[in-house]
Amino acid sequence: MSTLIRDEGDTHVECDMDYSKYVINGINYVPCIIRINELGKVMDILMSYVRGDHVLSQLMINAVGDELRIEMPITIMSSGKSLGEVINELIYLIIGIRHCLHSIEVKH
Repeated sequence: MSTLIRDEGDTHVECDMDYSKYVINGINYVPCIIRINELGKVMDILMSYVRGDHVLSQLMINAVGDELRIEMPITIMSSGKSLGEVINELIYLIIGIRHCLHSIEVKH
């Protein structure tokens, strides 16, 4: 297995895709770290969205400084999405929230 690394602007993602090394309650998972500038500004909106989404709500997410530490159970693939697709969805959600918040700040 390998490490998934993605950069979108100032959003950096690293996931250790060797899920055979990581187990919680008998379920293998992929650990990821997403580094985001000004994470605190998007966190409330992000978590509200994640809680209401059938797929993303399966993620275990903790914020530490400007990092999201994510444990993504491989059972999430039963939703029809690959682990990479779930990470992409999360990245673009974060980028979208930041863009909207920036637009609101500029108008005020």
